Amino acid sequence: MSEILPRFDTLSTDDSASVTRVFDRRALEDWRRLADIGEDGPAVPEPLIAGLFSYLLGEQLPGHGTNYLKQHMRFHAPARVDEPLTATVTVTRLRRDKALVNLDTRCTGEGGRLICDGDALVLFQC
Repeated sequence: MSEILPRFDTLSTDDSASVTRVFDRRALEDWRRLADIGEDGPAVPEPLIAGLFSYLLGEQLPGHGTNYLKQHMRFHAPARVDEPLTATVTVTRLRRDKALVNLDTRCTGEGGRLICDGDALVLFQC
């Protein structure tokens, strides 16, 4: 595998990456307009939170060459507008024979309040 995917061999179990983002009312209005959703709710829509994980997996860990195979998310509390949200992905398993990476996913709000957690499986291709 090392000759084919040298960057894969730099990954280790427990590697993690995080990003923090605040979704304000304007960002939510823009998203609702693009998604053709007319209702205005008090919480950040779940697809925007899922997008934070997509960003991390595709740009930071494992990074470029990552293809989603599956993701599970369990929501525990709504994310509030203007609340700093921190999404984190952590490598839990590496399957070098198939270039597969399992990761835990977690999103927290102010004060460490758990918004959602779950897991993802990705295929690492370059």
